[in-house]
Amino acid sequence: MLKKTIFLILILALSSPVMASDFQPRGFISNHEGEKCWYTQVEVESNFFIDLFDDTTIKLLTFDDAACMHKGDLGEFGLDVNKMMINNIITRRYSRSDANFQTKANELYPTSMLQIRGKCIQSKTYPAIGVMVYYEIKNNSITQVFHSQSIQGCKE
Repeated sequence: MLKKTIFLILILALSSPVMASDFQPRGFISNHEGEKCWYTQVEVESNFFIDLFDDTTIKLLTFDDAACMHKGDLGEFGLDVNKMMINNIITRRYSRSDANFQTKANELYPTSMLQIRGKCIQSKTYPAIGVMVYYEIKNNSITQVFHSQSIQGCKE
């Protein structure tokens, strides 16, 4: 257990000079049609990283209306736009304003160091900063989004 703790502290210390801040428990994100999709956000215990770690605390953003972030008439493109809108909001909390994250759906990386689920949003300005993101999609709509600072930057 002590080795795991020391390893985790070392990785987190080396991963990024900026930790998540500005935790907003309630807010809205506009969808691809310009509608305000209200959400609540809480911290939850979940394991999105390898079994080396016990469950870690990450953020869970849940939309009040499960159908608000729907794909609509645009199909998958509508979902991709909604993902980008979500990514633009959540990445603000993980770095400075000049981080310039790659938030488009086609720019996401498949993973980051020790990550086992979700995608990774990479900062163009800071190579060591990434954000783990995992979208829950039900009935062609994004209903929840898990997110957390990645360990180091994203990788192929």
